[in-house]
Amino acid sequence: MTLNTWVAGNPGTMRAYAQQVRGLGTATERVASGQYMARNHAASEWEGPASEAFQSWATRQGRDGDTLAQLFPAVAQAVDVWCDEIDTVNSRMEQARQVARKGQLTVFAPLIYPPMPLPSPSQDVSLPGRDVPPAPAEAEAARALQAKQEAAFAEAQATVQQARDLERNAHDKLVQRLNSIKDNLKNMPQSVAWEQAGAHPTSPAAVALANAATVVESRAAEATKGMFEHAMRQGPAAVHAMWTSLSASQRADLIDRYPQMVGNTNGVPVVFRDEANRRLLATSREDVRSKLEEIRQAQRQLSDPKDPMARQLAEQVTQLNEALDGITDLETSLGQSEKYLIGFDPTADSRGRAIVAHGNPDTADHVMTYVPGTFSDLGGVNGDLNNNQAIYDRAQQLAPPGQKVATIVWEGYESPPNLGEAASEHYANNAKQDLSDFQQGLRVTHEGQPSHNTILGHSYGSTVVGYASRDHGVYADDIAFLGSPGVGVDHAHDLGVPPEHVWSGTSEADAIKYAGVPPLFDELDGIDDQRFGISPSDPSFGAQTIPTDPSTDHSGYWNKPESVDAIARIVVGQQRAQ
Repeated sequence: MTLNTWVAGNPGTMRAYAQQVRGLGTATERVASGQYMARNHAASEWEGPASEAFQSWATRQGRDGDTLAQLFPAVAQAVDVWCDEIDTVNSRMEQARQVARKGQLTVFAPLIYPPMPLPSPSQDVSLPGRDVPPAPAEAEAARALQAKQEAAFAEAQATVQQARDLERNAHDKLVQRLNSIKDNLKNMPQSVAWEQAGAHPTSPAAVALANAATVVESRAAEATKGMFEHAMRQGPAAVHAMWTSLSASQRADLIDRYPQMVGNTNGVPVVFRDEANRRLLATSREDVRSKLEEIRQAQRQLSDPKDPMARQLAEQVTQLNEALDGITDLETSLGQSEKYLIGFDPTADSRGRAIVAHGNPDTADHVMTYVPGTFSDLGGVNGDLNNNQAIYDRAQQLAPPGQKVATIVWEGYESPPNLGEAASEHYANNAKQDLSDFQQGLRVTHEGQPSHNTILGHSYGSTVVGYASRDHGVYADDIAFLGSPGVGVDHAHDLGVPPEHVWSGTSEADAIKYAGVPPLFDELDGIDDQRFGISPSDPSFGAQTIPTDPSTDHSGYWNKPESVDAIARIVVGQQRAQ
């Protein structure tokens, strides 16, 4: 299993908190002293029943202050001890990562991956489809590396386990100490009044207590949200480690209060993202209608119907109406088994976005992410889901018995809305980091041995994949392109995977193949095959060829058995390099 060395909690922040708590103790002690001074002043200057009542009240307040003044330093000391112990835990985790790196294991952020099993004697995994045994020297070197990695993993695993035991003990001790301090609050004279309030829920004291409890609950939720947001800034691996550290009730509370945050954050396991996004989907029509009303209100305020803004607003109305249709399509698709909504924003860019998986990527052996191109948005999600389904069905047929496939439609970016805009790299530049983060999240949340991951880009989606791979990495074993106008590099080896694992196919009938030739160049508003680099289907690019039917048009690859079968074989690792 993958080792996670991320440690929840920040000793630096908590030490600052402990210092603040000590300050509260000092301030409380001054308040208690002030109560005693007021009591003594009343005793010497004020006589009668009212004075006696005030003196009694001031005495109780002073005693409560004394109790609190003693408890604050105890809290601070307990936190300081916890900080020291968590420092030790962090040191042990760093030691485990160093052991793993020295042992040539894959270390990704806080994750340590186990060694991959040796290939069978009849299969050399360095070249897909080459059924020849490796040379004796290569086999011996592979066995030596395997032994080294297994020893390093065992040592790292033991170190991580020891660190987790220390971490658990540190948290348990802190909780026990805080519970003990809480019990001491019962020594406060006025605590009895709160206990009596519980028996009379309509009394002013009970109402005040209920309000206080609501505030505490809200603050606790905000604290958990703050921890989540802190992890988000550190990336998917930190998010996943933080999520696994939460209790079931904390997770449920985050999903209930902040479904959009949970549902669209990489590093949260797929089943929880799906749960959160389905909640958003249930109310999404109203969100889209509200957005429509805002735009229509803006239309009504335009005095000149020829105002350039009028056309833009009209386009947004059309797009949002299409998004409403897309919501219906999503609901229909998600009613089927093994479908997961792992990203959803119904009003993004006034077009909407969605990320949908067929099969659970966290438990699948083979995972494909499909990035569609121009025009892709919530309104057109049904077509992309159908394309995705074709690949899933064939890949699952080809997968070895017992192995599972998951295929994902990633409409998680603002795609070009028309062919003219598709000539701009603006959309690819804006999308590349988000795609890389999503792919990283798939690796982080996957259970067990790492899956075989493929990323497929079609049309402008291939440009997005290329830019993401070039600049940030896409955490994939294979990269595939269909009908590509260019991917931002001029050779396959610039994409971060071996060229034998880069694939590209462009049909003879695909218009993108001739985009630089007039008059088609004019029809496509200037899109040419050099704007984003040479076509990855050009032999000089160095990619492997995806077989295609020569009659396939630009959007027809999913309707032809040649290309569907080839992509599916890449997904399950069976396509032979050509």
